[in-house]
Amino acid sequence: MISVFRVVFAPFSLLFISATLLIGGAALWAGMAYVIFAATALDAVWQVRDEGDAESEPDILMPTAILSVVLAAAFAAFIPSATTVELIAGTLIAGAVFGTIANIVAHELIHQEDRPVRFFLGMVLEALSLDPADTVGHDLHHSLVATPADPSSARKGEGFWHFLFRSVPGAAVGSFRLEAKRLGGTGWSLQNRVLQAVIVQLAVLALFYLTAGWRGLLAFICAGALARIIVEATKYSSHYGLVRVPGSDIEMRHSWNAKGGVSSRALFNAGWHSDHHVNDDRPYRQIQLPENAPINPHSAGLTFACALVPPLWFSVMDPLVEKWMLEFASADERAIAAAAG
Repeated sequence: MISVFRVVFAPFSLLFISATLLIGGAALWAGMAYVIFAATALDAVWQVRDEGDAESEPDILMPTAILSVVLAAAFAAFIPSATTVELIAGTLIAGAVFGTIANIVAHELIHQEDRPVRFFLGMVLEALSLDPADTVGHDLHHSLVATPADPSSARKGEGFWHFLFRSVPGAAVGSFRLEAKRLGGTGWSLQNRVLQAVIVQLAVLALFYLTAGWRGLLAFICAGALARIIVEATKYSSHYGLVRVPGSDIEMRHSWNAKGGVSSRALFNAGWHSDHHVNDDRPYRQIQLPENAPINPHSAGLTFACALVPPLWFSVMDPLVEKWMLEFASADERAIAAAAG
């Protein structure tokens, strides 16, 4: 049963949310309830911890990506006739889905650089969360993860809002520099994938303006900003407080993982982050949750809510970081953490 569930959950969610936007009115509140409670409720009653999806299961990445574009189109079509209250609700719904399902799919697609159509579609979906630089930024993050040089790895004692304003510009600048290095020092070139993604971002903004005017553009920017906050909160929580010696091997202990909730399984195993970093070319269906990986025992929803309130976050996560230092960290990693304070 769970095999069928994880194949249909993301596509069904996108279709359902698209329908609530197109219908409008009271249907929006059903969409809002679904976005807030569906995955959290499922995690509360249905826990799994087993190997990744079997290779024989259908690859739903492209269908889900296309349905993410359909959702964006439904949002654009919804905007012109929406009342102010409806527009606020619809923007929150769209932003939440842009920052979760659409962004997870985007991340999988931009890892497939040898498949141009998939890579381009990944850029389009990254634009929904106002994150064009991640087209290259994921390479930067994968090479620097859990080190002080990584703008997308949060340090112990660093609040989310401080991290947000460090991560966003840091990842953008680092991504541009990485591309310039790849191109032999010539960053201002159309071969630069960051610039290509920025062009895609501008095109998406233009499409919302052409479809729904300034109201549509503003609504999309608000939805994209919410999506970006969700994406950055995910980055924040995925490596918070963890330490790696620069240049050393990336190991399973350098990422926090979801405790095995069904929502992670149904969303391309995104919560099983350690295996993704250690084996970054592994298809999502093969991602596993190793026994020796650090676990964040809290649901994705609770983790996100706590991240927005730094004192609450520190009270929840700092004890887990201290436990990680005792059970997982090497002597050199403990020394780095001690020097950082």
